[in-house]
Amino acid sequence: MSAPSAVERAFYELAFRAEHDARARAVVVGTVQIFFRAVVWEKRAGGVRLLKLAKVLAKRYGKWRAPRLAERMKLDAMCMDSLAAIQDWEDRAFGVTGHWTATSKTSATRCETACPYAQAASGAPELCTEVIHALETETFRALNPRYELLPLRKLLSKGHDSCVFEHRLPGDD
Repeated sequence: MSAPSAVERAFYELAFRAEHDARARAVVVGTVQIFFRAVVWEKRAGGVRLLKLAKVLAKRYGKWRAPRLAERMKLDAMCMDSLAAIQDWEDRAFGVTGHWTATSKTSATRCETACPYAQAASGAPELCTEVIHALETETFRALNPRYELLPLRKLLSKGHDSCVFEHRLPGDD
């Protein structure tokens, strides 16, 4: 992976601050919402360039943040209930509300009940099914190549009452 640009590094660092800094969180949320709205606008006009760019940026951010989060959180990359702390951090930093419905050494299921991006993403749920899915996958796979995120079928952006993330670490059974 090439080194992040100065703009990417600034945004990445802002996201780390956003976990405990309401002003930083507001900037992160507002920036992502503006980008999501631009993706929706372009989609309505028949384009997909911004959606493709969002996926590329999400993958880069996932790869970049993974080792930093692992070190900061002292994660066990072989244990899904340890890795699940990444999504806890992410939700705090990005203003999402949710809870775990199940966690174990090999799987974890998170139910997110409020998301500041859901309304903006409703015009392009691919922002969730492709971009957010890619972000999560790249982050977790950077720490454990066996990691799998099941397809996101239940989404606030599609009008459901929650988003459900089903994380897996398949075993060597």
